[in-house]
Parts: sequence; structure tokens; C-alpha cells
Amino acid sequence: MQVVVGHANPDLDAYAATVAATKLFPGSVGVFLGSQNDNVREFHNLHQDFLNFIELKELDLDAVTRLVMVDTRDAGRIGELGRVATRPGVEVVVYDHHPTGPGDLAGVEDRSRLVGATTSILVHEIRGRGVALTPLEASVMLLGIHEDTGSLTYPGSTAYDADAVAYLMAVGADMEVLNQFLVRTLTPAQQGLLDRLIASLETWRIHGQEVVVGRARLEEYVDSASVVTHYIVEDMGYRVAFAAVDMPDRLHVVGRSRLTDVDVGRVLGHLGGGGHPQAASAALKDADLDETLAELRRALETEVRPPLAARDILSAPVRTVTPEETMRQAGEVMAAWGHGGLPVVEEGRLVGLVTRKDFDKARRHKLDHAPVKGFMARDVVAVSPETDLGELERLMAQAGIGRVPVVEDGRLVGIVTRKDLLRAEHGDAYLDRRLPQATAESSQRFLASVEDLLPTEARESLHALGEVADDLGVRAYVVGGFVRDMLLGRANLDVDVVVEGDGVAFGEEAGRRLGHRVRAHRRFGTAVLIVSRELHVDIASARTEYYTRPGALPTVERSSLRQDLLRRDFSINAMAACINPECFGAVADPFGGYRDVRRGVVRVLHTLSFVEDPTRVLRAARFEERYGFRMDAHTEALAREAVQLGVLEEVSGARVREELMDLIEERPADPAFTRLAELGALSALLPDDVEQERAVESVRAAEGAYAALAEALPAPPKRRTALLVALGGAASVREADKWLRRLRLGREHTPAVRAASERGPTVLRRLRDRRGMRDSRLNALLAPLPPETLVWLLVTGDEVVRERVTRYAAVLAHVRAAVTGDDLVAMGFEPSSAFSDILAQALADRLDERAVGREAELENLRRLALKAGLRPRDQETSSPR
Repeated sequence: MQVVVGHANPDLDAYAATVAATKLFPGSVGVFLGSQNDNVREFHNLHQDFLNFIELKELDLDAVTRLVMVDTRDAGRIGELGRVATRPGVEVVVYDHHPTGPGDLAGVEDRSRLVGATTSILVHEIRGRGVALTPLEASVMLLGIHEDTGSLTYPGSTAYDADAVAYLMAVGADMEVLNQFLVRTLTPAQQGLLDRLIASLETWRIHGQEVVVGRARLEEYVDSASVVTHYIVEDMGYRVAFAAVDMPDRLHVVGRSRLTDVDVGRVLGHLGGGGHPQAASAALKDADLDETLAELRRALETEVRPPLAARDILSAPVRTVTPEETMRQAGEVMAAWGHGGLPVVEEGRLVGLVTRKDFDKARRHKLDHAPVKGFMARDVVAVSPETDLGELERLMAQAGIGRVPVVEDGRLVGIVTRKDLLRAEHGDAYLDRRLPQATAESSQRFLASVEDLLPTEARESLHALGEVADDLGVRAYVVGGFVRDMLLGRANLDVDVVVEGDGVAFGEEAGRRLGHRVRAHRRFGTAVLIVSRELHVDIASARTEYYTRPGALPTVERSSLRQDLLRRDFSINAMAACINPECFGAVADPFGGYRDVRRGVVRVLHTLSFVEDPTRVLRAARFEERYGFRMDAHTEALAREAVQLGVLEEVSGARVREELMDLIEERPADPAFTRLAELGALSALLPDDVEQERAVESVRAAEGAYAALAEALPAPPKRRTALLVALGGAASVREADKWLRRLRLGREHTPAVRAASERGPTVLRRLRDRRGMRDSRLNALLAPLPPETLVWLLVTGDEVVRERVTRYAAVLAHVRAAVTGDDLVAMGFEPSSAFSDILAQALADRLDERAVGREAELENLRRLALKAGLRPRDQETSSPR
């Protein structure tokens, strides 16, 4: 027999979890142990005929073979069934959402989870198994989650609970049931109890935390003291409240907390009660009210942590300015670090505060050259290191102060910002200050790709580097494009590792331990671990950066991993995966990169992204076309705005060249260039007199022409150079030279571009001439040109040009004369500068088929030499054969 039971005196969560468990274990029955909560009791009285419950007295305890416990792990809290839970041979399954405690059963199947409500755990399992629910069953489960999470407002509520709520609503939960049994007005007896508790309230200061305690003695039992205590916390604004109510049957102590520092479940555990951090109770027989309150105070003294003070949360060291520095200098510091204000310090002592508004005012009046002392506020509100969070919050909230200097003995020791305060009160995740883990799905996908796509050498290197990090006591992550491509299921051996610590020291130690060569760049805080010819691992310290002006290279300082990811271009490149052994493969995704990978979105991390680094516009287009993604509307608007501001013109030619080469490496390259033309950004990559649309068409055609000539020519063209000629070949000589110099394209690419701009128009004009052209003339016209220039001719010219270039590549470029200068020497002719002209004519005659074959070409060669005025040394020398 299978039985499901919740703890004695169940609340709606325990009751609903019992109903849910009977759905998961077919053939099981629920046991209702009775409740002092009138909403639970009334719901059960109305619905028990339609739910699968049995009275305890009707249950044969000896027949129980499986016991499912919900909302508790403590056998002492399930009445007579506690004996069944510890009986040998009985299978016990537990669902609970409370932290573990000393009375918990051992050796059971524990499916617990630290979430807002136990019912949520069971609902997720119901959904996963595809178990159907009636509207009544869905409604009671929804009631249970809402009550224990405060309708998802309690601190312990999670997205997991919200997901369960959404599912129950989707399968037919009746919201009117929620209104009927969850939102309750107080009965006259409860209202009377509330009035007495309020009249008796006293405030205890426990390690700096404020706790209110009410007491009452009643001649009659009053239902739901917990509801009354809830009113004290929710409606009167107290964050921690206890009610001690002495009733005829027993003394009831109920606690409610809105503070993470005060766990009322642990507090009331000292009194023999229990619950979770936000809500708990204890029911004591034959207990004295005064003694119980004294015991409650001792429990609070033991369990309550002292509140954090300014000393614990301040930011230090503080960036400051002196009174004599200019407002322009103060503004540059604030802009560089995103600060809204700066303390003004003279000889270590705080003398004022200057804000960004002050700087804006100075700039408007053209006074940014003036000293800070003329604009700073001198009456600065400061606090001591011992000031607690409550006082800091009141100060900031009431006075509207965004940052408070912390001063000790007159000297500035730190500063507390709104961000510091909110992070301390609500946790790192509240302001996204810590690195949240992406979904389990992303980590699983990353691990699968590492296993399937990486060669053994790369996979083993990642694990080995993680072990080195562990031994050194640091966290190491693979970051950026490598993580992105693993999540996309694309092979990538461009491995970047970021260390929260000294990247160079880590790289050198890893090289020593693993036996690999290391190239260190201490100036930049980076190192390259050379694993093999195919695998180089770039290692860097986690760092942050800022830009002194648009298009400039960033100024870099060491920082946290989160700041390192924040400096990156797009969310899809701002993910990291841990490689330390205990978290290997866990994906950190603070900016929603995995969501954007799934949606196919390229999204910047902040509004000034393209202004700070305009080359990101080029990368955005490249990533769009490489992965079939699209910029979201906001990102595209920012990109267009940055282009219109002309920020790409501010970027150095060397940086533009690197981005241009990356664009050209895409296969095919023309879609990214088309996209850049749509954004108006392509002109920044071209000579000034080349139109965007013409360049795009040329690149598109050059892809095919390059492939054709690569197969036809004996010396095939280089793809990168061919596409550069496609972009710039149509420019005038003057503009092409300016372009080549600006981008510093160098000797590898310059000759082909210059040949197109200097000689291209003349060659095209002659090739377009529809009159007959001898092969020797065609060869003389095209042979001196670089093969990449031939690609440009092929895509630029008309049908006649294409036919002639194609013939040259397929036929004429392969023709070689059967004679050489050695033959002239053998004929007795003295070597001279005339040889080259003679041999050129010999090849022309061969191409035009006037002399074909060794004998004919030798005879023709002698004739040409004599015609050129050469005379053999020995007239008797016979012609070579």
C-alpha cells in the first residue's frame, strides 16, 4: 500500500503537495492529519470527496509498503505515520523545500529542492511525466504555491516556482479558488488578537537588527495565529515579527521574516518548532509565556547575524581628484570609469564632492578649464565605517544621495554607492553583479561540443589547465568566440582562457607543469601557451577597459571576470565556461548570450558600444552573415547612428585593415559587404571615389571569377588580394594610393590594386575593342598583370573582355616558347640586352603560330637575332639541334 502524508497541522503547500504526490504515485492515498489553518480545513471539508484522501483511523499501518512524505523530512512531524517511516522494509520518498535539519530521515529517496514551495517540485515532475490534472487538482496546487511564496513575493521564491504557477494556470487552475481561499479577511476573533498583539509590540535590537515581538493571553482558542503575524509584517512594514500567543491548549509562537539575515525557521528550531527562513512556528505545551519569550530572545541572539556596516560593503580604493585639478580632468575620470561623482581630497582628507552634473555645468559655460574647487560641494555628507545598512539606506533614500564617502579619523577610506548598498541588501544577482549560470541546457550543450568537436589534444589541454588553476587557487575560464561556437556546435580551435588573477604567472606555471613553451607579454598581462603547431592557447588576466575617445585603442586594467565579459562587443561573445575541475563546462552568462544564440540575435551590451569601438559595426555585420543572425532593433539603430556620426572615420587604418581582412575571410564574403552597405558603413572601407553598390557587386562577382581563374591559371591568384582589388580597383590612381597608404596593405596586396587603378582603364579599353586581336597582343596586354588584377578585369569588363581574359588564363598563360637564351648563346650570339626583346618576339610568333615546334622556333630565333643586328662570334657554329 502507498500512502502520502504531509506534516501535522499542514498549511496549503503541504496539503497541495499531498494531492500532487497522489497523482505521481498511482494507487496511493493521501492522509490528512487535520489543520489549525481554517483555510486548509475549509478547503478540505469542501473537496475531500473529490480528492484521493483517507482518514488515518481507516488506514492499516502494517500494510504500508511505500510512504511519501511531503513538505517535511522529519518523521517526528507526521504523527503515527512516523513509526511507519522508520520501519524496516518500508520505502520512503521525500519531497521538501526546507533546508536540511537534525531530525531529517536518512537513507531515503530524497527528491527535495530549495525552492519557494514543495508543491512546485511535484508540479514540475507532473509536467515532465505528462500526468493529466483536473481543474480542481491544478487549483489546489496553485493555492499551495501562492501561499508559501507569498504569491511569488517572498525572498525564497524562484523562477522554478513561477514556472510551475504558469503551467498550472495553463492547464486550467481556477483563479476564483485562489481568491476564495488565499485572500482572507480576519474573523472578529483574529482581529481582536491582532489588536492585542499590536498594543503589546516591543522592539528588540538583536545585533543591530530590529525585531518586533507581540504577546497575548487568550481564554479561548483563536484560529490562524500565523495569519495575524503575517499582517504585522506585510501591512505594518516590519521586516521581522514574532507573535507569542498563550491559548488554553498550548502556547503558540509564530515568526515571519523579510530579511535574509534572520532565518525564523532556525530561530524557532531552538523552541522545538520549525519552518523555513521566512515563516515558521512552534506549539508548546505547558510552557510559560515569559520564559518562552526569554528563550526566544536567546535563540535570536544565537541565530541572528549582525547587520553589515559601511566597512563591509564600501568600495576602495576610491578614485579622487584634488581641488586644483581642472573640471575637464574630473570629467575625463568620471567618463572613463562611469562614475557619477568623485570625492575631492586634499592631503588625504575629504574636502568636497564634484558630480557629473557639476562637470556638465562647467562645460556648458566653457569653464571646464577651471579648477574643481570652484564647483565642488563642500558640505559633504559622510559616514563612519561602523554605520549600518539601515542607516545608509535611510540616508540615501531620504536625501537622494547616490554615493556616501566613508571617513575614519578625517581621512577618506572608501565610498558606498547605491549599487554597493543594493547588492549587500539583496544579493549579487539583484543587480546582476555576479556571473549567473546559464541554463543547464547551455552547459550540457557546451560539454557535448567539447567532447564531439575538439581533438583529444585540445580537450585534454582544457582539463589540464583547469587542474593547474585549481592548484594555484584561481578560477580559469574559456571565453568569447570559443564558447559561442561550442554552443552553436561549430568547431573552433581559437581558444582564449581568462584567469581571475595573474594571467602571465598562470601561463608560465602551466607551461612549466605541462611541458609547453610559453610566450609572455607582461605589458599586456597576456601569455600564449604553445601546445602544438595546431593549438595555441591565449591566456589573459580578467580585465576591464575604457576608451579615451571614439575609435581609440582601449586603456586596460585588471578586473573581475564579469568586467572582462562586459568589455566585449556582443552578448553572444560575452559568455565564459569554467574549466576548473569542480565546475568544468558550467557556462557563465551574465548578459543573456545563450538566449541570443538561440534567438539568432546580435546584441550590444551597452548603448555606447559602437561609439567606443566603431569597428564593432563591421563585426556585427560579419557575425550576422556568418551565423545567419540579425541585430536586434536597438542594436541596429545604434549601429546606424554611429555610422551617421562618422565614428568609423576616427578608427586607425591598421584596425580597419584587420577588420576588413576578417570580412574577406568569410566565405562567401559579399553578404557581409551587402549588409554594411545597407547600414551605410561600407564607404568607410573603400577609396573615396568608389561607390558602395559597385564595390558589393564587384566582390560578389569576384568570388566566382577567382575560383575560375584559380583553376585555369598556372600561378593562381590569392583570394584575399583578389577581393581587395574588387573593392578598390575601380578607384582613381590618387584615391587608390591614399587607400593603400591608410590601410597599410603592404607589398602583398598593393601591386595588384595599383595595377588595376593605374593600368586597368587602358587594358579594359583595349580588350573591349571588338576588332580582331592576335594572341601575342592579348598575351602582351595581360601577362604583366598580377593574377588578382585579372580577376578584377574578368568581373569588370563586358562579354568581349571576359572571353579574352578567359582565353588568356585557359590557353595563352600556359604556352611557353620552345627556345631560350641558351639557344642564342649556342648559336654564337654574345649575350646582350637585346635577348629579352628577341625572346619576347619568339614567344609572340609561337602564340600566333608563325613558328611552332622546336625546329621551326630555332630557325625563327636565328632570324630574329640577325634581324636585330646581332652577329655570331663564329660563323662556322652550327645551329643547335
